[in-house]
Amino acid sequence: MSTSSIPARPRMTSRDYQAFDALFATSSRIGATAAGGLHRLTASAEDQQVRDAFCTWLTQQGFDVKIDEIGNIFGLMTLRPGAPWLLCGSHLDSQPLGGRFDGAYGVTGAAATLAALARQLRDHPAEAQCNLAVVNWTNEEGARFQPSLIGSSVFTGAVTLDDALACTDADGITLATALAEIGYRGKTLPALPLRAYLELHVEQGPHLEQQGKQIGVVTETWAALKWQVTFRGEQNHTGPALMSRRRDALLAAAQTIVAVRAEADRHGEILHTSVGRLETSPNSPNVVTSEATVYIEFRSADEALLHQLRDSFSQQMQSIAQATATDVSLDRAQFRARQQLDAGLAQRALQQAEHLSLSAMPLRSVAGHDAVSLSYHCPSALLFVPSAGGLSHNEREFTATDDLHRGLDLLMALLSDLILQPVPEETA
Repeated sequence: MSTSSIPARPRMTSRDYQAFDALFATSSRIGATAAGGLHRLTASAEDQQVRDAFCTWLTQQGFDVKIDEIGNIFGLMTLRPGAPWLLCGSHLDSQPLGGRFDGAYGVTGAAATLAALARQLRDHPAEAQCNLAVVNWTNEEGARFQPSLIGSSVFTGAVTLDDALACTDADGITLATALAEIGYRGKTLPALPLRAYLELHVEQGPHLEQQGKQIGVVTETWAALKWQVTFRGEQNHTGPALMSRRRDALLAAAQTIVAVRAEADRHGEILHTSVGRLETSPNSPNVVTSEATVYIEFRSADEALLHQLRDSFSQQMQSIAQATATDVSLDRAQFRARQQLDAGLAQRALQQAEHLSLSAMPLRSVAGHDAVSLSYHCPSALLFVPSAGGLSHNEREFTATDDLHRGLDLLMALLSDLILQPVPEETA
């Protein structure tokens, strides 16, 4: 198809950068912490506020706003009725005391870029081969409700709606109740046939900064093994209770935490491990802990190593339980496979970066993203901009404005390339 009727390929303008800057600043204010970060957990009052602001902005820009049953927010811009959709987005929820760039950049950046593209195509509507949509996925972070990636996983069918809505937070509140309380339990939406999914994100790692590159194009993601492990002992007085008779669940948890780190030290940088959360009961300084739950993560590009660890480390936790006279249960074991992102989209992104004179490099992503969920459903691309010092999930998380704008430039170029080309028959 010829695009000669379009005088120039759509580009971001100063007006578009300003629109993004304002929308991103709005996001950064809602749930802001004194140290410059965000505390905006899923279905909290702050999440409601940012969702309301986002929906208002979308409506003002001419998007048709829809909310599905798991609370995902879609802003739809129909350019060619009946054609598939180019979907872009990320998430607006944050970690506790987290950063203001993680996720929010991908949502606000996508919204501003799609609005700019739609405006520039308005004079040439017949040229568009796809429709445009932006999305805010519910509970990507998995901070208040586990697992992570809930909204995108329900959308793709990887997690059932009933299972997702039944997830509970630390206070026993279900996700269904929490979404209803903030007014974001939506309804079943018609199927949204996708041509592709594109996600902008800060890198959350040091590689782009270390290599002096402006853009990272993710080609694949690491696999992950996540465990919730609970040790149960016996509550007792920390003073007179004999040491030899104690059944201390916290001691078992502490030994497990050390063992988790030891696995990373043993395997080197091919394995990342962590225990990011520890829950104890009754959590009193004068009481021997009767129950302790640890949240374990192993991440690696080597799936065989993770499968090996699943067997060997479970045996090690049994040994720890025996040595501490506790009982152990391994609950909620989750395995996320290593995933290749669409090679054709990645190559297009690298080519568009070159056309824009942006220095770019292919990357592996160690972290999970909604693009991983979508990659099982449609061709997906994940585009990174640098994170200062590689710091993320931290109030001091930072990416320079110029780098944010460069990400928008690449997203616009990639969208323009896709929307002006005939849709392949298999996605039409």
